[in-house]
Amino acid sequence: MFANCAQWLQFVTIGWLALDISGSALHSILTVAVRAMPVLALGPWGGVLADRYDRRKMVMIIQLVMVASALTFGTMVVYGKVDTIWHVYGYMLVSGIGFAFVQPVRQALVANTVPKEDLGNALALNAMAVTSMRLVGAAISGVLIETVDFQWNFFVESGLYAGMILLLVPMKTPFRLDSTRLKASAVADFKEGMSFIVSNANLLRLMMMNFVRTGIFMPLLLFLPAYTEEALGSGAGVSTAMVVVMGAGGLVATVVISSFGFFTKKGLVTQIALIAGSSVILVLGLSQWIWLSIPIMLIMGFFQTHFIVANQTLIQTLVPDNLRGRVTSVWHYESGLIPLFASLTGGVGMLVGIDVAMAIGGGIALVVSLFFLIRFASIRMLD
Repeated sequence: MFANCAQWLQFVTIGWLALDISGSALHSILTVAVRAMPVLALGPWGGVLADRYDRRKMVMIIQLVMVASALTFGTMVVYGKVDTIWHVYGYMLVSGIGFAFVQPVRQALVANTVPKEDLGNALALNAMAVTSMRLVGAAISGVLIETVDFQWNFFVESGLYAGMILLLVPMKTPFRLDSTRLKASAVADFKEGMSFIVSNANLLRLMMMNFVRTGIFMPLLLFLPAYTEEALGSGAGVSTAMVVVMGAGGLVATVVISSFGFFTKKGLVTQIALIAGSSVILVLGLSQWIWLSIPIMLIMGFFQTHFIVANQTLIQTLVPDNLRGRVTSVWHYESGLIPLFASLTGGVGMLVGIDVAMAIGGGIALVVSLFFLIRFASIRMLD
């Protein structure tokens, strides 16, 4: 909860800080997106390290670096040293390096804390931390921006990272298998992980579906400042409300999943959720009304959470623990492509408007999602 609150607070803050400094909607999008770029180069190697060393200690060390970076950047904002957009890009790049290593390790730790039969519930509760903190983090960010100034957001972010370190100190991982890979080369470990994914058809298809989910759903959060300003004629309050409502939808989904389970087979859930989320993006692109754009985010949050929990549960049950870090790092690798997807949509948005660009992306995603539903019959049967 601490880590995800910090992440959502950072997302909302950086988008508006970049817009305030540069006056450019494209910079607002790309400064947030650049956080994902280090994943392309470092993410898979973070997975290799996660399968070789103590995962808990790795997260603690990385979070300590992120505490220092957020505290330093907040201090720079206080003293007026953040006066160009490149300072914002630099901070997000440093943050992205930490994210590239810590995200797959944190995800792998979830499966190390509970027996296999409880994994679905554990991942649902983990998703609840994401969705509930989307509400809290976005709300804190919006309130601080409107009432004080940007620097306080980074001080709060730093404090949240510090709190996460303290919570990790007593953590136990009884379902973590001791690594036997220290004598093998890192390159050999990397190849082993990739070979395992490619040789498992269902695992590979689940990965592909997650790539589509990230390419279409995740850039939405980067577009919100520009979308609310251009399409809805509103400011930070409306975009924050959209994030909060999306978080509420996700929170409802996690309560339902953790209490009652999925409404059908997990594989079919992922396919239905892709279709529903793509449809929401399409409707948002066509919408010019606040009364429609805010409530429909509830549907986005509900189905995106269903996709994430179902997809992760299926993948985590298909992989042995000695490969968990490497497979999880590939699952998160798609987040490194967020800048590419955001740049494409942002570039089209500069030509035809961000709302039209979103509608085009949503339409394409809907066609791809329907193809997955029809073509991947083996995924529909997974449970």
